[in-house]
Amino acid sequence: MEPRGLPLSIRLFLIWLVSIATGSVPEPATALDFSAERVVKNGASVITAHVNAKGDRWRFEYAQPQRGASIMIVRMDKQHSWLILSERRQYLEIPIAADHLLMMTEKMGGEVSRELVGDETLNGHPTELFEVTVAEQGETRQYYRWVTKAERFPLKTVSKQGKWSEEFRRVIFTEQSPFLFELPRRLDNANPSADTQP
Repeated sequence: MEPRGLPLSIRLFLIWLVSIATGSVPEPATALDFSAERVVKNGASVITAHVNAKGDRWRFEYAQPQRGASIMIVRMDKQHSWLILSERRQYLEIPIAADHLLMMTEKMGGEVSRELVGDETLNGHPTELFEVTVAEQGETRQYYRWVTKAERFPLKTVSKQGKWSEEFRRVIFTEQSPFLFELPRRLDNANPSADTQP
């Protein structure tokens, strides 16, 4: 029986507690708040960024500028991203691209099967290691995925062929300030003509 009259966040938390008590795995929370260092490897390319996440809002501070930007703020609620060109004190507003998405769910997109390999401690977090099969563009691909036991957060994902990986290091699950996900003041629009286009 659903407890009426309680705030939605408390109802969801109670449902999560019940599912843990009964041994079933809840749907992964998409409203996680955390900060971490994110390392994405794709062949010879390595992109490192400090990440702050608050539900559907993400901030990336790059070790090496990407697309000329040192900071990118993704706002799924507004359906756009801001690339912040700190040295020029400018910003660009752009649509959200696939490589802007931060996947924080236990299951992978297109997942067709998974097999538990075992338990492992990774970066100080107790995790479950899975072998995951995903259907992508008519092909199946296999990945290894380490998921934290407490938060059901994908701490590390590696393609079985070893060409691609994503890892979160020094993860701290704590509430993030909403101001991190706002456009800083005193920045000029790097493409002001976009505001006047029909």
